[in-house]
Amino acid sequence: MRMRWLAALLFAGGLAAGLGVDVTATAHASGRTPAEQPWNEISLPLPAGQGGTMCVGGPGRTSAPDAPLRLTRCHGYASNGAPQRWHFPGGRFQKVSNTNSGLCIGFPDGGAPVTGARLVQERCDRVPPWQLVPQGRGGTDSLSVLETSGPGGPALCMAAAGPSDAGATPLAALPCAGFQDAEQLLELG
Repeated sequence: MRMRWLAALLFAGGLAAGLGVDVTATAHASGRTPAEQPWNEISLPLPAGQGGTMCVGGPGRTSAPDAPLRLTRCHGYASNGAPQRWHFPGGRFQKVSNTNSGLCIGFPDGGAPVTGARLVQERCDRVPPWQLVPQGRGGTDSLSVLETSGPGGPALCMAAAGPSDAGATPLAALPCAGFQDAEQLLELG
């Protein structure tokens, strides 16, 4: 009886190992998986008049604190796209930093989150933490909002302030509305 049980166990183990080899061979046959980017573009998939997606970026190549953040045509993957490259460290509430300037998404003069305030790039030790909140329906949409909280106030989200495709739309902190406000929805690319 023990011999049959041991033989069955060995057969099951051999079968599992054989299936594992086949699955592994199939996975590697499809090609190498590219390494993850250490940064993302933050795009607001707004209906731009000329059909282009707009991305969050710092003004030009400045690394000055308090420079206003704005929407411009996405080009983070181009050689001159460094102002549109953002690092999300992960976790619930974190500081979102620009890989070009080393500065983070914050409020003027390192101030607290206030409804309607323009968003700027600021020293990371002077900004509130943000969280990326998925807005997908059943995990099928890739849309999110970038949310922070003010002192004792409501959750505020990054939003386009008067969206256009003019290439200089400012960003502001507005009460979070999720799918009800297309100007707050964003995608990471």
